Amino acid sequence: MKTALLLCASIFSGLLHSQTEVNATQIQQWLEKDQFKNIEKHVTTLPTFASDVSLQQAHAQALIGLEQTEAAAEFLQQASKTFPKDADLLQLAAMNQFTLAQQASIFSAAGHAKDGLALLKQAVSLAPEDADLQLNLIGFYLQAPGIAGGDEDEAKRMTQALAGKDPLAGPLAQAMVLNNDEKTDEALKVIDEAIKQQPQQARLLAQKAVLLLSKKQMSEAAALYQQAAQLAEKPQQKYSYLYQVGRLAAVEQQDKAAGKAALQQFIDFYKDGENQQLPWARVRLAQIHLLEQNKTDAEQALQPVLALADKPEKLEKELKSLQKQLKKLKS
Repeated sequence: MKTALLLCASIFSGLLHSQTEVNATQIQQWLEKDQFKNIEKHVTTLPTFASDVSLQQAHAQALIGLEQTEAAAEFLQQASKTFPKDADLLQLAAMNQFTLAQQASIFSAAGHAKDGLALLKQAVSLAPEDADLQLNLIGFYLQAPGIAGGDEDEAKRMTQALAGKDPLAGPLAQAMVLNNDEKTDEALKVIDEAIKQQPQQARLLAQKAVLLLSKKQMSEAAALYQQAAQLAEKPQQKYSYLYQVGRLAAVEQQDKAAGKAALQQFIDFYKDGENQQLPWARVRLAQIHLLEQNKTDAEQALQPVLALADKPEKLEKELKSLQKQLKKLKS
């Protein structure tokens, strides 16, 4: 649920109303830059931590960002009891349950997914005008298998209701449903019509890029991600789109110069934090350098990743492949 983590940042726009402006600004910056260790070091020691829902949200976000999913689940269960009407805490708890479902065995995954669904439905009921919450729920219904709570009919019902009242979330939901039904061309028509009405809306441009990727139109998708990054209002959106520009350059060999610049921006922004894609951004940058036969810069990009003590299996596999390529360049 990496993409879900990127959505959670919008929760904190009014963070720390009971703290000084300097502290509020500092913690907001830590959240934006995924500096979760700083949050853990400082937020829980504040005297109003137990009574301030925004501080509770920040702590939960940090636990999730540090991949302490079990601890996050335990904390969020208690926090939701303390603040039972807070939809944002429930959304965080739901997303964390979805992550636990991905990590769990086949025997317990469905249970975590259903728990997350119940929490997300509760959040939607508490904040029925929050279109992003509804998009998350629609996305779950479309992606999850029936045994875990997936329900395409409910997704379509919610989409129909949303389409008539939200000029952004409506088309996004319609495109999700149509693409799920393998009607990509129809989904593109919906998004193109919405872009005509809102040509500066980054999320629409990024959604079109996603659809074009499914049609293998890599160059057009890369250009749209670049445009979306320039227009994005929130840092998490901007750098998510920049990462995609870099990934397409590395994996699909699309505009390597733009890809290098995008990945360097991503690395510079997140280098002092715990962003989960940061190691992959460095790997993608190294891949582009290798495409250009630039051994020195490729090795330099990889050094911080190789130094990590605990690497996911997929990352380890990619590193081994890159090291083999580097050895060939040396010979």
